[in-house]
Amino acid sequence: MFRSLTAASAVLAATGCLTPPITAPAPLSFHATRAPNQATQIVAIALVNAGFRVAQSDANGNALLANRTATHNGNEEYIRCKYPKESGAASNRETTFFISFAAKPTTASGSDVTIGGTVHTSYPGYQGTAMQLVPSDSDCVSNGVMEKRLEAALK
Repeated sequence: MFRSLTAASAVLAATGCLTPPITAPAPLSFHATRAPNQATQIVAIALVNAGFRVAQSDANGNALLANRTATHNGNEEYIRCKYPKESGAASNRETTFFISFAAKPTTASGSDVTIGGTVHTSYPGYQGTAMQLVPSDSDCVSNGVMEKRLEAALK
């Protein structure tokens, strides 16, 4: 009985120390009252003002791909990460936050909009050491803040 109680306590303590996985919010999809070209222009300006590099990603000019790269905790306003900001991994990380945007015309007025965010994390401060971490697309994820700001700008 004592062994099974001790084993159960050890398993409970070990699982309590594990960091739960972080998940990104689903991409936003909504109807905007603005025409696709107007919506794209508004979003492009908002992204540039937030420090993103913006590029057109379709021939019609109604889709954008933007990114913002920062070291340490420089993107913390827009992302959340598996490793806390006080950790060694955080002080050695570089995150690139990508925003994808697309506005499609609708038969009625306005446009159907999709906005998504992904994060690529690398650890250049550990490169070549025993603590080297492999780049990851899941160590940090969007917290949804920028996507919601862009949605609000179009409403």
